[in-house]
Amino acid sequence: MENAKETSAKTLSKNKIKKISEKQILVSDESKNSSFFDNNVISNKPLSRGWYDIASLNLRYIDSKTFNKFCPSNEEKKNLFKIFATTRCLSFGFREFEGCKKNIKKILPEFRNNFFLKNKNYNSFLFNSFLKVFLSKQVSKKDIPQEFSKISINEFEKLINVIDDENQFYSHVKKIITYLETDEDNQINQDPEESSNIDTNASQKQEKEKLKKIQLKKIDQNKDKPTPNKSENNNFNNSFIKHEFNYKVFTKQFDTFTKAERLISYSELKQLRQRFDEECKDNTKLINNLAKKLEKLLYSLDFSTWKFDQDEGYFDSSRFSQFIANSKNSNIFKLENENTEKNTVVSLLLDNSGSMRGKPIVTSAMTAEIITKTLEKCRVNVEILGFTTKEWKGGKSKKLWEKKNKNPNPGRLNDLLHIVYKDADTPWNQTKLNLGLVLKDGLLKENIDGEALIWASSRLKKRNEKKKILIVISDGAPVDDATLSSNNSNILDNHLKEVVSEIEKKKAIDIIAIGIGHDVSKYYSRAFTIDDVEKLGEIIIDNLTEILKEKR
Repeated sequence: MENAKETSAKTLSKNKIKKISEKQILVSDESKNSSFFDNNVISNKPLSRGWYDIASLNLRYIDSKTFNKFCPSNEEKKNLFKIFATTRCLSFGFREFEGCKKNIKKILPEFRNNFFLKNKNYNSFLFNSFLKVFLSKQVSKKDIPQEFSKISINEFEKLINVIDDENQFYSHVKKIITYLETDEDNQINQDPEESSNIDTNASQKQEKEKLKKIQLKKIDQNKDKPTPNKSENNNFNNSFIKHEFNYKVFTKQFDTFTKAERLISYSELKQLRQRFDEECKDNTKLINNLAKKLEKLLYSLDFSTWKFDQDEGYFDSSRFSQFIANSKNSNIFKLENENTEKNTVVSLLLDNSGSMRGKPIVTSAMTAEIITKTLEKCRVNVEILGFTTKEWKGGKSKKLWEKKNKNPNPGRLNDLLHIVYKDADTPWNQTKLNLGLVLKDGLLKENIDGEALIWASSRLKKRNEKKKILIVISDGAPVDDATLSSNNSNILDNHLKEVVSEIEKKKAIDIIAIGIGHDVSKYYSRAFTIDDVEKLGEIIIDNLTEILKEKR
């Protein structure tokens, strides 16, 4: 008879675990060839819950074929590759399953001793370092072991950015390991305990001093350099928007385009998400009403097609008379041909300006969440984006302009901050914490809508879905004091009008704009104004229903 531990392990592993005994875990046939999970690393003692959880998480988050495709054949490299893979998988488990985290922490030292048969101290150090990085989704020089110091921190930031995509993650890990190969002095294969005639404490002290000098040197060298752009989406002048607008940007070098989780530590994000949930409790009635409307939307969308005149399948009642007339006629069945291709993508672009603070931003985010969860059931991809600036009244861009003699009409003078709360390919349950960021003190500043629309539209244009919908939620006109005070006062307004006109003219993207307390119809053809923020969800759902029912 199956016990509770076995049932839990099976569920957690997505049924890849078939049976557990006192000292062994049996896996399904397709997982047996996984070079990752091995009963040899299991404790000699009777298995505790933590061991089941480790095995389950490995099998849940690691695809054996993908792992084996990228894993190096060299034993040392393979060992390093496994460290990256297991810390990635445990970081997922720790975040999603609080019970697993508690169980695994109890046996983690024992696991490391069994997992690392060679160079235990060194490999355990690497294991702890990368687990910390993947859990926080933030990385700094102090988090990276000395042996990796030759590798740019940007490479580790890229690794964090692709952590949800197993293929991309392993590919980048392999790239990092390749970088290490070129370093003749690297100490990857050296166990600290095996080093002879070295005063360990003195050595560590020397290394710290050396690192400190290097870091101070780099700080001096980069003191006046701009912060690097952290996104692949750093070019506004892409293939989608070719129109030459009467609009200038003084510099884009300080702009940041990033995922929400990179702006804050995991622990703080979790706390903010709890606050967000508490604030949403006051909107129970609103949530229930939205849920009902969304259910109607869900059932109104028919994404399935049928093959008729089949000799097997579901009985087709429309062919009943034919059957009566000729009982030998066997082509009276139909087969459901489910359209598994996701043909629709929705982008929710949230104004993250300071004037949205309070109920407007919470309601906007809450509505985005409810709509996302429901549309995913309809096989509609959804992404949630936000736009603001990094500073009030100009940031580094303005300072640089002031240094360069303040030339008249410089164009946009603030540093953009564009945020991906959820991308279209990542399931909601993996990103739900991110919306808590809207409550972070000091996040909401100014809004430069035109460039935000270009960014969001360009992201949509890269998608393969046939129907693309952009929903903009704002509380008024674009505002940036630094830009408006140094240029024509209509510079942001005119740019927004031009961008919207260009996108609407191309007809590749359906745009819906909702103005909270302000009329936005002078910018958008399909615009709605709401005085009560609680009407936001209903407006969006009604328009989504209309658009989604249109012929694809």
